[in-house]
Amino acid sequence: MEMKAEIAAVPVEKVRVLVTDDSRVIRKAINKILSNEFELVEAEDGESAWQHLLRDDSIQVLVSDIEMPKLDGYSLICRIRAADPERIRNIPVIVITGADDELTRERAFACGATDFIIKPIDGVQLLARTRAHAKLDQTTRKLEETSTALEEQTAVDPLTQLHSRRYFIQRGVQDFAYAKRHHSELSVMRVDIDNFRSLYKKHGDQVCDQILIWLAKILVTTSRTEDTVARIGGGEFAILAPSSGRMEAAVLCERIRTAVNAEPFKQGNVSTPLTTSLGLATLGRDPGDTIEELLVLAEQRLTLAKAAGGNRLGVSYQEEVPKPEEAVIEQPDLETALKMLATNEDGKLTPFLPELVARCLPLLEFCNNKLDLGLGFAIESLKDKLSDMR
Repeated sequence: MEMKAEIAAVPVEKVRVLVTDDSRVIRKAINKILSNEFELVEAEDGESAWQHLLRDDSIQVLVSDIEMPKLDGYSLICRIRAADPERIRNIPVIVITGADDELTRERAFACGATDFIIKPIDGVQLLARTRAHAKLDQTTRKLEETSTALEEQTAVDPLTQLHSRRYFIQRGVQDFAYAKRHHSELSVMRVDIDNFRSLYKKHGDQVCDQILIWLAKILVTTSRTEDTVARIGGGEFAILAPSSGRMEAAVLCERIRTAVNAEPFKQGNVSTPLTTSLGLATLGRDPGDTIEELLVLAEQRLTLAKAAGGNRLGVSYQEEVPKPEEAVIEQPDLETALKMLATNEDGKLTPFLPELVARCLPLLEFCNNKLDLGLGFAIESLKDKLSDMR
């Protein structure tokens, strides 16, 4: 015995069409033509139609008369085309009028009418044009939704699901303007994984991706809800902290640094101790007339924190990162380096610090052995850090 499966019909949601005409007879005639395919909403004047459009974002087509009380068709169309909400501004408008003259047609199109039909109404023509404009509106809405979704995606880092650099700057501009206007505090923090390039060379893409995700979770859990956390580069992150002065932001930075140091990153057989360097700049305490300038200052202080050995916060450095043209071209010897320190030219030494420390190691080992300084562990740790830097 054959069993016939019963398939329940899925109701198709009808497109909503707003019909505006001060004549009840005309509205009834339009209803008879369109109601089988469309869900109709009626209004007896332009002002009522406008209120419907404001309240109901599901209306996709407007069929409107020209001569109406309170707000005529011309004024209604002009108001629609000047509306702020995009869904109202782009809605198709089919004008139906008894005035069969070129002036009326031109004026209607000049106001922004999409289509024009002369009374008495041709039912086939009205149905066909309503179908076409409804389909066009649906396509337009889908394209707008897709565009919005793509825009939102570009504001999120796909790996860590943190905000992107683009979003960080956009939000920073808003928070900066608010802080300036209300004389409130704002801090910008930069957070980098120390020796990330060495980690990448040693472990490759897969492990480093998991390291970034691991750090992103730490940043989110240690930050406040109102803070904006973003990934702005490979192993580079930034935090925007509104209503946070120097002390509050420094506490947050220390909390992040301590959380990263608490235990090594683990994945399978990989166990890697990690550290971070941080830079901090605060509106009002530091020079900067834009969010970009504060971010640059935080990056400079981050660079100095790294140059000082990493695993620390750069917050009160007075030195600036040397410009390329000011940097020492050749590797300085130890005597030259000491002279540069004595003349406050230490900023130029930053690119050569690892090599200078490596040159000092034999002397440190010799002194440790002869003077029993107890520096064995520190020297071995220093060797490991120098190896990672290279």
